[in-house]
Amino acid sequence: MTAGRRRLRLFVVVTGVVVVLVAGVGYAAVRTTSPALGTRGPTAVTGTDASAVFNVAGREIRQVRYRDRATLDYRFRLVNDEALPVTVKGIDPDQRDSRLFGFVALEDREGRRSFTVPAHGSREVHLLLRMGGCESLSARAGSFASSVLVRTERVGIASGSVLVTLPEEVHTGSPREAFCPNSTAKSRPPG
Repeated sequence: MTAGRRRLRLFVVVTGVVVVLVAGVGYAAVRTTSPALGTRGPTAVTGTDASAVFNVAGREIRQVRYRDRATLDYRFRLVNDEALPVTVKGIDPDQRDSRLFGFVALEDREGRRSFTVPAHGSREVHLLLRMGGCESLSARAGSFASSVLVRTERVGIASGSVLVTLPEEVHTGSPREAFCPNSTAKSRPPG
């Protein structure tokens, strides 16, 4: 074998090793870190008769009027500040419902439950919350939805869950008996 062929063979082997190492380190970095998804406004809500936003001790509260068994559509922007796109695969099955809000779905503007948020970009999303359960909570008590656990995937290989804090804490109060159709004298605690 000539000296030129040996150098070429050495170059090819070294280049292959470097490519494998870089790919392995990149895969490990993507696999071991969760994407940092954030949120921002503008926000909007439909599915209720009344809504207002106010600030209490530095917390943004979105107050909505309770409507038994109605679906609340809370809209905001999901933000990806990372260098890789993030595919959202919906709400994680481990997401726990709050007392008066059931987490139904997280969708993009077109109604897709699986969508991609581009690198250093954002996407308008709709968080669908089902209102229910007022018959087991005393009138004037309330419930918050302040974050959602989201299933994600990056580069088609790394998947996991990310807790996304909502831009506002969504709050509703349990209505009086007249607006809670399934309540009985024994179903609600006093208060």
